[in-house]
Amino acid sequence: MAFQGIGTGLGVVNNYDAATNTMGTGHNGMAYGHHSTDQDATDRMKSSTETSYQEKEEVEPIEPEVLRNHQITQLARQYTREREKESMHLSRTRSRQSRHSISASTLEQNPFAPEKDSILDPQSANFNSRAFSRALLNLESRDPANYKMRTAGFSFRNLNVHGFGSATDYQKTVGNKILSLFGAISSLVGAGKRKIDILQGLDGVVYKGEMLVVLGPPGSGCTTFLKTISGETHGFVVDGESTINYQGISPKQMRNDFRGEAIYTAEVDVHFPSMTVGDTLSFAAQARSPREIPGGVTRRQYSELMRNVTMAMFGILHTMNTKVGNDFVRGVSGGERKRVTIAEASLAGAPLQCWDNSTRGLDSANALEFVRTLRMSGDVFGTTAAVAIYQAPQSAYDIFDKVLVLYEGRQIYFGPAGAARGYFERLGYHCPDRQTTADFLTSMTSPAERVLRKDFEGHVPRTPDEYAKAWRSSPDYEKLMSDVQEYEQQHPYDGQALQDFRESRRMQQSKYQRHTSPYTLSYVGQVKLCLLRGFQRLKADPSLTLTQLFGNIIMALIIGSVFYNLQMVTSSFYSRSALLFFAILINAFASALEILTLYAQRPIVEKHSRYAFYHPSAEALASILTDMPYKIVNSILFNIVLYFLTNLRRAPGPFFFFCLISFALTLAMSMLFRTIGSVTRTLAQALAPTAVLILAIVIYTVST
Repeated sequence: MAFQGIGTGLGVVNNYDAATNTMGTGHNGMAYGHHSTDQDATDRMKSSTETSYQEKEEVEPIEPEVLRNHQITQLARQYTREREKESMHLSRTRSRQSRHSISASTLEQNPFAPEKDSILDPQSANFNSRAFSRALLNLESRDPANYKMRTAGFSFRNLNVHGFGSATDYQKTVGNKILSLFGAISSLVGAGKRKIDILQGLDGVVYKGEMLVVLGPPGSGCTTFLKTISGETHGFVVDGESTINYQGISPKQMRNDFRGEAIYTAEVDVHFPSMTVGDTLSFAAQARSPREIPGGVTRRQYSELMRNVTMAMFGILHTMNTKVGNDFVRGVSGGERKRVTIAEASLAGAPLQCWDNSTRGLDSANALEFVRTLRMSGDVFGTTAAVAIYQAPQSAYDIFDKVLVLYEGRQIYFGPAGAARGYFERLGYHCPDRQTTADFLTSMTSPAERVLRKDFEGHVPRTPDEYAKAWRSSPDYEKLMSDVQEYEQQHPYDGQALQDFRESRRMQQSKYQRHTSPYTLSYVGQVKLCLLRGFQRLKADPSLTLTQLFGNIIMALIIGSVFYNLQMVTSSFYSRSALLFFAILINAFASALEILTLYAQRPIVEKHSRYAFYHPSAEALASILTDMPYKIVNSILFNIVLYFLTNLRRAPGPFFFFCLISFALTLAMSMLFRTIGSVTRTLAQALAPTAVLILAIVIYTVST
C-alpha cells in the first residue's frame, strides 16, 4: 500500500473533545448533557455515603469532621469515575457515528484534491483520517495493475533466542588495559563466552490486521521478541530449530528482500535536530513513495500531502516549521518529538510494525490515540502491529486482539486479550478492584504485587518455569498450537502468498531498482533525496561550516604574516619549506572533524536503513557531495591568501598546480577519515587510530 499508517486521527480527537464538553451535539442532532448526569451521580453518592455512615454510627460514633472529609473524598472519586465512564461511552458513540456518517460520495472523491475545509483536507479542523484512508484505498483499488495491498501476519513456534556474555567485567584502567587485550583475543577465538538464554520456547500466531500487545517487566525479553519478529537480530542468536512464518515468507527472505516491510521502532527518538518537523517527515514520505503516484499529482505533492495527513493525525501539524531538536538544540517538546518518531515510522507504510514502548513520554490521551491509529490501520489496510507497552491504560488494552505475557523470557500466556484475565484467575490469582488488566497481567511476574486467592494457597505457580509449565498444560495452549499448525499449512514457504507479496512490492519499486532490493527508490533517487536533505541540514545549521571556513582564513592570515613576502633568494629555502609544511598540514587535517559528524548521524542512518529508506552508501555519497562546495570555497580562499601573501611564485602555472595538489590532498584525507569512521564501531575506536595516523603523517612530512 502507498500509505498504511493512517488512523483515527483528528476526527476522533475532535469528537472526543466535543464529547467531554458540557453540552455537545452529535451527527444525528441529539444533544448530550452532563449536568443532569453529574447531579444524579452526586445525589446517589450523598445518599449512599450517608446511609453507610448511619450504619456505622449504630456501632460507634464518628467525628463530624472525619465524616465530612470522607464524604468529600468519596464524592470526588465517584464523580471522577462517572465522568470517565460517560466520556468513554460518548467518545465511542461519536466515533461510531463518525465512521457511519462517511458518505459514499466522499469515498469517491480524490483525496489528493480535497475540497477546502472538508473531512479530506488535512489543513481543516474537520479532517477525518478514517475518511481519508478509505478514500485513498478506494482510489487505489480502481487501478489494480499498479496497486495491490500487502499484508504480513506471522507465526512463531519453539522460538528460542540466546546471547553470549562474559562471567565478569571490570572498569578499564591503565593497569588492567593489558588484561583487556587478552580478553579481546579470547573473544575472537570463542573462548570464555557464556550462553545466556533470553527467550525460551515461545509459540503464537498473529493474523493479518491483528494487534498484539507484549507485556512484561523490563528484562523479560519484550524488546528481544520485537526485534526478532522484525528481523533485527544483531547482538543475539535465534536458535536454528525456531520457526517464524511471515505469511509464507521465510525470515531470511523478509530480512534481505523485504527489510522495510517488517520494521522495529525503538523507544529512543533519534532525528537530525537542526531539521524541521516538516522536512523530517517529508523525507520519509518521499523515500517510500510508490512508482506510480495515485491521484494524478507529482511525487513532491504526494509526499507533502502524506506528510500533512500524518502530522494532522498525530496532532503535530502546528510544528511544521519547528526544529525537531534534542538535548542540546531547542526544538519541539518531548511528547511532540515522540509523535514525530511515530509519524516517521507510520510513513514507512510497513505491513508489519513492531513498536517498543513507543508511548513513553506521551500522556494517556495521546497514547490512546496512538493505539487507535494502529487499530484503524489494521482495519483498513490489514497492517499487523506488535506493541510493547508498560502500564497500558484499560481503554488502550481493550483495543488489542491478542496479548503475550513474558516472565524472564518464558511465555506464560498467549491468546485473546479478553481471556487473559480469566486464565490467571483460574490459576488461583485475584485481580483487585480498580486494577487494569494490563497491570494485573504484569503483576504475575512480581511476587510482591500478585495477589493469591485464599483457597488456592500452595497450589499456584510461582517461578517462571512453573508458570511456563502451567501454560503448556492448559487447553488454551493446545488450541494455540492447533492454530499455529493450521496457519503454517495455509501459508507454506515459497507459496502463492510469497509471489503475491513480491508482485505487490514490485509495483511500488522504481523500474530502475533490482527486484530483490528492499528499497523503493532507485540508487540515483536515493542519492538525490539524501543530497537534498544534506543541503537542508546545512541551511538549518551552518555554524560548524562557517566556523571552519573563517578559522582557516584566519590561519592563512596568521601563517602569511609570519612568512610575509619572502624574498626570491636561497636564504629563504628553509622558510619556504616550513611554509609548505604548514600549508599541507592545514589542508590535510581540515577534515578531521568529519569523524564526529559521521558518528552523530550514524544512529539516524542505521534507523533509516532498517526502514529501507535508502542504502547507507547513498547517504555517504550525498554527504561527500554536500561538503564539496565548502571544500572548494575553503581551498580557494585559503590558498589565495597564503600563496600571494607569502610571495610564492606569482605565475599562473605554479599557482594552479599548488591549488590542485592542496585540494587533492584535502579530498584524500577526508576520505581517509571517513573510512576510519565507517569501519569502527565507537568514537573511541575511531579517534585512537586517527591520532596515531596524524602523528605519523606529520613525522613523515617533516622528515622528507
